[in-house]
Amino acid sequence: MHTPKQNSIRSLPEYWRWLGTRVRLGLTPDEPRLITAYLETGRQACLADLLHPWQMNEQSFQTLLAAALDPHLPWHWRSHCLNHSHQPLMQLGDFAKRRPEWRPRLITLVEQLSRAKMPPEDRPEEMPYSERATFGRGR
Repeated sequence: MHTPKQNSIRSLPEYWRWLGTRVRLGLTPDEPRLITAYLETGRQACLADLLHPWQMNEQSFQTLLAAALDPHLPWHWRSHCLNHSHQPLMQLGDFAKRRPEWRPRLITLVEQLSRAKMPPEDRPEEMPYSERATFGRGR
């Protein structure tokens, strides 16, 4: 779907970051395959030694979690992001088994996920009329 051509392997990290921005901002919330493409592109960049696997997986986790916790994004998109956040976290767990010095950071990330609370979606149309008039204006 979103796979770059073979001759653009060097652009994989840039493409991965671009996909990450689209995921984080929920620019195509009705296209959950974007999340899969984001994670797969990061994996391909790591296999090509263009990204460090720990950094890629940590950044992917942070991006997905940030999107999941953003009340300005549609609820269904946030749910997709939260449902996929375990994938990079599992990869980080595998790395931490081989590199004990990474375990404290992994524990921090797991705790971050365990404390995460998904606030309800901001929906101005469901607010009382008096609040709708000032929504997003910083009162």
